[in-house]
This record gives sequence, structure tokens and C-alpha cells, in this order.
Amino acid sequence: MPPFKLNAKIQESIPQWLLVVGIGIAIGIGTMQMTVLPPKWLMLVIAACLFAFVVVIVGNIRKLLLTLILFDIPFQLDIHLGYRTDIPEYGAIGGWNLSITSIALIVLYVLWFLENYASYPTTRSKASLGKSLIPLSVYLGFCLLSIVAAKDMQLAAFENFMLLQQLLLFIYIVGTVKTREEVKYILLILFVGLILEGTIVIMLRGIGHTIKIAGMKARVDKGMRIGGTVGGPNTAGGYFSLLLVPALSMLIANSTKIYKWVGAVAFGLGAMAIVLTMSRGGWVAFILSSLIFISISWSRGWLSIRIPMVMFVVALLLALLFHEILLERLFGDDDGAAQARWPLMQLAFRIIMANPFLGVGINNFSLVMNDYISHELSGLWLYAVHNKYLLVWAETGPGGLMAFLTFLGFSIRNGWRCWKSQDKFFAPVGLAISAAIIGHMAHMHFDTFQNRALVQILWISCALTLTILNILNTEKAQTASEKTMPA
Repeated sequence: MPPFKLNAKIQESIPQWLLVVGIGIAIGIGTMQMTVLPPKWLMLVIAACLFAFVVVIVGNIRKLLLTLILFDIPFQLDIHLGYRTDIPEYGAIGGWNLSITSIALIVLYVLWFLENYASYPTTRSKASLGKSLIPLSVYLGFCLLSIVAAKDMQLAAFENFMLLQQLLLFIYIVGTVKTREEVKYILLILFVGLILEGTIVIMLRGIGHTIKIAGMKARVDKGMRIGGTVGGPNTAGGYFSLLLVPALSMLIANSTKIYKWVGAVAFGLGAMAIVLTMSRGGWVAFILSSLIFISISWSRGWLSIRIPMVMFVVALLLALLFHEILLERLFGDDDGAAQARWPLMQLAFRIIMANPFLGVGINNFSLVMNDYISHELSGLWLYAVHNKYLLVWAETGPGGLMAFLTFLGFSIRNGWRCWKSQDKFFAPVGLAISAAIIGHMAHMHFDTFQNRALVQILWISCALTLTILNILNTEKAQTASEKTMPA
């Protein structure tokens, strides 16, 4: 009598259902404690309950978890355990960041392990993580090593904990996303998130003040600078600038109407929203990335005259609608914000010269900066230096800075190689992401960018360039193999 074997589909679904049962038990215990939970914990429990219900209905736990991770970027469904109130006001991360992304990653990695274990040794996953992972891992290595030099090791551990989660997310996307449809789905969810966040920012303009719902805060800062649910206005500006050009690329990519419509709506609402953030760095990043994308696409003949004309009309309408905001932000009084950055840069260079090898420890700049203030810098506005490169250099040393820049450079190169493939869908997307990263690198000269949302969307963008390149290389190899097969 042959041994009993489960149907393949049932066998594949067993790990998912075991996880659903486990999550359900955990949620049940959490639900009994809902009355004593703080607002953000309550929000996470409610979200988990809804998630478990949807999993039972839909059945695709992996896709739903990825969706939650992508929506977690604009909506910041997180808490900080062990939160310290003495440091964050100066620009440091103040606790152990635990978010929807954290929980989803645990489940996704368990599923990934079970799937590989079940298929071993015949169909074990073979993913090309590529050279981009090397500088990223080296960068994280310098961040971990900087703990040795940190004045406050716990503060250094806070940021390393967040960065480690983003590294795991990068590896997961590159290691498991292997088809065109999966990449398209990720892009679609990112653009839907852009639409929702753009709508929130526009609505906040009418409301005129910060609102809080179930522990989630939608920010309106001084001078009607709007940050929405992403964070501060500069953080929101970085978020929008990283996604606007990829959304625009849908208009020239060979895709279905749903992607073109979603891309167009996301671009329109996002363009309005980035104006309302009043983030000058975000404006620079958006303009620079748009010019790169349009000029290169135009040179290949992929861009019709209609898209530049539409962008010109949109820019003109935005200038007419928000001319007071633009003029005030560009030429009005900014309370000395721009002038305050230069003394902070001088302070950063002083810290770098005094700590030339390992830096002062990641997330420790805000803690040690008082020790380096001289007489001519006394009385200045104190905050983490508003320059990501100087901040990385001061906190992790020259090795950390070089690894960070190399990682971004490799990601831009990956996107450029996608563009050179001339694939009708992936080529414009790869170019758009590379252009967005270049624009964001310009923006990094003007802010700290330690916020989880910005780290997450940047590293996902970099992961997508490598994922797309891997898919193109796999398809190319398969085509070559088919041509060499005997008839």
C-alpha cells in the first residue's frame, strides 16, 4: 500500500494555517487585555484582529503581510518600547522600534523557512542577493561596531535594532520576489499608499491643525507645514519625492490601464502634497529626479510630448494655487532654519576630527554634541546635524560613510542597468527609481533622515532595483537556454 501523501496545495498551505492559528491564539490573549492597553498597542491589536480575519477569507498570507509592510510606511503603525524622553527632542531615536513591519517580518521569515524546508533539496530557493547586499551589510557592520565607541550603548542599540529590521526586509524582498506580477503588486500598493497619504495631507490643509486618532498622529507643524502621518514635513517631503517619479513612470511603462490610472492619480495628489509640506529639500529632490527621468526618457524617444506638457500644466496650476506658500517658503522668514544648519555642520566636523575611526556611536550625536560646543558656537539651536552624510560619518566613522554611499551607488547602477535592458515595463521603472534615489541623495544634505518610514522606503526602493535586475537576468538566461535547446 503506497504511503499517504497530502495534496501539494494542501501541503503548501499547512504552514500558513498553522501560523494563522498561532496568531489567532496570540490575538485572543491580547484582546482580553485590550482595556488596559495604551492607544498605540490597542491600534496594533485591532489591526492584527482584522488581519487574521482577512487571512482566513483571502488565504494569501504572504501577500497580505507585504501589503501591511508597505502601508506601514506612510501610516507609521509602531511603538517604541523603553522610550526615553531625554533624547528624542534633539533628533535621536528614543526606544526599541516595534511596528507592524517587525511582526510581519517574523511571520514572513518563518514562512520562507518552512517553504524552503518543505521543498528541500529539489526546489530550494536560489536568490541572487547581488553586490548591493555587501556594502549594506558592511554599513550595518560599522553601525554595530560603533556601539563600542558609543557614550550611551543603549541609544546605539535602538537605531541598530531598527536598521537590522530594514536589512531583513531588504533581504526578504530580493530573496523571494521573483516574478513581474509580484513587483507590479508592490508598486501598486506603494502608489495606493501615496494616494492615501497625499489625500490626508491635502485634508489637513483644510483642517489646519494636528489630529490624533487611536494613537495615530497626522501632523501640522508651525507655519502650516504639513507632515501628515509619515512624520515631520521634511520626512513627508522625502517620502513623496521618492515615490512621485516612479508613479510618473507608469504613464510610459507598458502596463494595463489600472497601473496608468493609479500612477497618474498618485502623481497628481503627491505633487500637491509635496508643495504643502513646504520642504525645500523635498522640492529640490522632486525637481532633480523629474528632470533626470524626463530628459533620459526623452532622449530614447520613449516619452511623448504630452507628458512634459501635462507636467508643465500641473506645475502652473500648483504655482497659481499655492503661490503664497511657495513665495513665503522660498523668500520669506524661516525663523533662521537655514542659517542654523551651518553651525551644526561645523559642530559635526569638529566631532568627526575628534573621533576619526569609529565615530561617536550611531544615534549618539545628539548626546555628545554638547561636549564639542566652543565659545563661538554657544547659544546655537541644538539638534542632530541636518546632513545625513555628516551624521553617518560622525557616528560610524569614514568606513560607515563609504559603505553607505557605495550601497546607494550600487542601487543607482542596478536601476540604470534595468533601463539599459529596454524592457517596456521594467526599463522606465528602473530609471525612475534610480532618479528618485539621486534626488533623495541631494535631499540628504539638508536633514537627518533617521525616521523609520524614510529608511524603509529608501531601502525598499534599492531592493526593487536589484529584484527587477534579477528577474531580467533570469528571463535572459531562460531565453538563451531555450535557443540552445535542440529542436
